[in-house]
Amino acid sequence: MFGLKPFRYLSSPIRTLLIINLVVFGICNLARIFNLDGIYTYLVGYGSLVPVAYEQIWRYLTYAFVHVDLWHFLFNMLALWMFGDDVAMAIGFRRFWILYLFCAVFAGVFSIPFYLFGAMSPMTFIIGASGALMGVFVAYARLFPERGILMFFIIPMKIKHAIWIFVAMDVMFAGSGDTIAHFTHLGGIASGFLCMYLFDNSIWDKLRGEFKERRQGKPAGTPDDPLEGEVRFMDRQKQLDMILKKVSEGGVNSLTEAEKTFLVEESARRRGGRRF
Repeated sequence: MFGLKPFRYLSSPIRTLLIINLVVFGICNLARIFNLDGIYTYLVGYGSLVPVAYEQIWRYLTYAFVHVDLWHFLFNMLALWMFGDDVAMAIGFRRFWILYLFCAVFAGVFSIPFYLFGAMSPMTFIIGASGALMGVFVAYARLFPERGILMFFIIPMKIKHAIWIFVAMDVMFAGSGDTIAHFTHLGGIASGFLCMYLFDNSIWDKLRGEFKERRQGKPAGTPDDPLEGEVRFMDRQKQLDMILKKVSEGGVNSLTEAEKTFLVEESARRRGGRRF
């Protein structure tokens, strides 16, 4: 359904985020079902982002892992499953964690002034991963602009156009008083663009590459020596581990064509040739 990759084949950041969100959602709802008001109040009361409690800095992160409504939870996790894995594989696991957590925090910080000094109630409880996910969605649009999605599960549209529809909708309904944190969405979108810009123009990565080449005694700009796996590994697991480590650090685009081919073939072999 929806062309989702099986859970066991998802990248580790996506699996971790799905599990954390599921655990928190499960505890919140079990506490509510069994009338354990203390647990429910503690998780939601202290985990959510509340504008009047803006000085409690942990809330700028914890709110992104709290869901209490089933459809809100399912929609957010579906979006993470559908778009997050490709982004994590493309930019690398470390950068994905930076992207996700930065967008969650930035989205929360961005939205606070609108509730404190705007028309919205400063007593609002903001929960959910939507702010962080909007940043992931922006990254997906930057990385795969020509890919198509079904807008509202109905209208086919390229991702590079869909992102601006989301922006327009959040701007239009920001002051509507509905139950959606539109300002947090806008913060997630803004931070997604900012984070991807910084990734694309990372001076640190360029310097790190030059330092690595100097330590190895090679002049800057000299291509890396071929990986042993490009000749032939006797141990396929060793080659796979090495390639996956390279993906986690630099994303899929850091692989050579030989490494990409091996990764695809090994993935198909381990699935018994099945396509999902």
